[in-house]
Amino acid sequence: MAVGCGVACVRTVKTASGAAAVHIVWSSRGGSRNIDHVGSAYDGQELPALKAAASERLVAGQAELDLGLARAAGSGQVAIMSSQMSYLWADFAPLMRR
Repeated sequence: MAVGCGVACVRTVKTASGAAAVHIVWSSRGGSRNIDHVGSAYDGQELPALKAAASERLVAGQAELDLGLARAAGSGQVAIMSSQMSYLWADFAPLMRR
């Protein structure tokens, strides 16, 4: 269940019984939240499986965005020169115009 224009994340919380509950939390800009309970882990082996299941639910039905980076000239890696967005945009803008 998705809230329009929201952000989703996977969270883990401890329950009163000592288990770890795994949730998908859908937050919207207005502050409202919807929480989907994925399951509860009672030992260390169940928790990674539940987190993986939650992550799979988040990406279900989404296609991968092909930026064509594999076909781009050069090494295929963008050097991190600064934390400013302008450098990143300068590298991606020519690819987006194709």
